[in-house]
Amino acid sequence: MLHKTSVTLIIAGVISVLFISGCGSSVNLSLKFSPEDTAAYKATTDVIKDYRFDQPNLDKLVEQQTKTRVVMEYSQAVQDVDENGNASIKVTINELKIDIINKNETAFSFDSRNEKDQKAPMAKLLGQSYTIKVTPSGRVTAVIAKEALAAVKSQYEKKIAKSILAPKIITKRHEIVALPKNSMANHSVKSSWSKVVPSPPGLLAPKSYEKTYTLTAIDDDIATIEMVAGESAKPVESNASTSDSMGVFAKMFDNVDDYTGSMQIDLTAGQVLKFEETLISSYVAQEIQEHGDPDTLTMRFTNSVKLEKLN
Repeated sequence: MLHKTSVTLIIAGVISVLFISGCGSSVNLSLKFSPEDTAAYKATTDVIKDYRFDQPNLDKLVEQQTKTRVVMEYSQAVQDVDENGNASIKVTINELKIDIINKNETAFSFDSRNEKDQKAPMAKLLGQSYTIKVTPSGRVTAVIAKEALAAVKSQYEKKIAKSILAPKIITKRHEIVALPKNSMANHSVKSSWSKVVPSPPGLLAPKSYEKTYTLTAIDDDIATIEMVAGESAKPVESNASTSDSMGVFAKMFDNVDDYTGSMQIDLTAGQVLKFEETLISSYVAQEIQEHGDPDTLTMRFTNSVKLEKLN
């Protein structure tokens, strides 16, 4: 009788251990802010349009690329935190690199680390600051950047400055979209959440995407979140057509999308360590020739955002 009881207790104990191990720990994925907290980040955005028209029978190939890349290194300091954990953050621009290419030709280039650019009009942005308000779930609810914009006087450069300091662009730079809306709740490994979003501006045929985020690992208080996205039939109110849209001509192309992302967050500090999301959308159309290989037109749109903690 004692033997049977012991065996029963051992089995119950093993099952209990397996159950607890399988479930894993639950964690809070919210950002944490305290007054005077500081951090430094590098934010990179790429918007690329590639065009390739291959006519093998005529031995003709046309390739063009239009690209805008903005790389900003900045420091941030928490000014105050309200009772709901929302933080007002001062962001100061430390380094800036901008490359604009229009059909393979350089339209604008600036690198604050190059000596020749240190007296250029865009150099006035170095040391300038703007203020954002961020929630524990990573949403940016307010942006104040008038003073930073006023630092650039030259008309052409001011237009470029507006394109990187407009409220929508600043929001995109700082908003942590990978976090769930209920980030204050507990989440365990394999927990997932979804959201439907409009395609980024510039896509050849605007559409909606459903992003699915999954908490894939918790290791030494570092949580890893992976994202995959696919086209969604659910409309998004802000998903309006852009001037680049092909309209009905989009149906003439075969379209393949690759939309993925990942993030790592320090659960103890409540700070993002790495974040990246990239959409590559390809459109291909072919015209069959009577003899030889078909003519092939390929257009590809790439939109990438990346954030890296520097210290």
